[in-house]
Amino acid sequence: MSHELSGASSVYSIKEQLKRVDETFLNKDIKKNKAEVAFAISLKSKIVSQNWDNVQSNLAKALRSILNNADPHFRVIVAGHEKPNIKELRHERVTWLPVNFPPPSNPKGFSKDKIRKRKVIGAYLRKIGFSGYFMPFDSDDWAHHRLVQYIRSQPSGKDFVIDTGMMVNLVNKEVWSRKKFYKGCGSGAIFYFANKDFPLTPETNSVKKKPFKLVLRAHPKVIQNLRALHRPYKIVKLPLVTWVLGHGDNNSIIKGKINKSVSAENYGSKGEKLEDTFFHYYKTMKNQS
Repeated sequence: MSHELSGASSVYSIKEQLKRVDETFLNKDIKKNKAEVAFAISLKSKIVSQNWDNVQSNLAKALRSILNNADPHFRVIVAGHEKPNIKELRHERVTWLPVNFPPPSNPKGFSKDKIRKRKVIGAYLRKIGFSGYFMPFDSDDWAHHRLVQYIRSQPSGKDFVIDTGMMVNLVNKEVWSRKKFYKGCGSGAIFYFANKDFPLTPETNSVKKKPFKLVLRAHPKVIQNLRALHRPYKIVKLPLVTWVLGHGDNNSIIKGKINKSVSAENYGSKGEKLEDTFFHYYKTMKNQS
């Protein structure tokens, strides 16, 4: 790979940062490893959502951003209680997994619910013989259209921690770049698992002895957790994921961890107006490719 953005990406405009991601891949002979990427989405229940229409719309945009990736070697698995009525779930690369355990009764149970659904996805991947990259992905985040291409351009077997990412507040129509992105966003890491690393069943405790336990722990401590297991990882300074806020159903806002008026100032960053050019890189629009 050629240069990634330096740690001082704030000196570049949002457009410049995103353009430099594309330039990393253009007119270059990129070697690809053979591993596929599995995006694991734990969808919140309709019962605990503030607006189910918003949840469905957010999931549709997240799925479109993934499905519009330049490299097609990926699959998406969505686990949830109620199946959304969106056409993106009917895509050939998307699998819906219904769960039969009770949904959380309040926001305090959101994290446990997400982890239980992640185990369901892991057991499914074990059953179908999948080995490759596993990326926990929040149902309201957006993937850069080069995300899969980047992962598969790297030597196989490494994990990835996304240090630089984008943040968007849809209420303020503001976008900014954030450092230590993985500390705040649940879509901030990608793990490489052999098939035997996945749980045999969603309820098994054996997962505690497998590398899969990495995706069951709090994401802000992902680097400490990787080091504890002596796992090789790469810090990614390309903005390949966007954390989307202000859409009306953010768990972080519902829990009171973030205010709905959050802005670039809260992160010592420079905010810019969210413009249509942003969606050239994060392809969330209908009929976009």
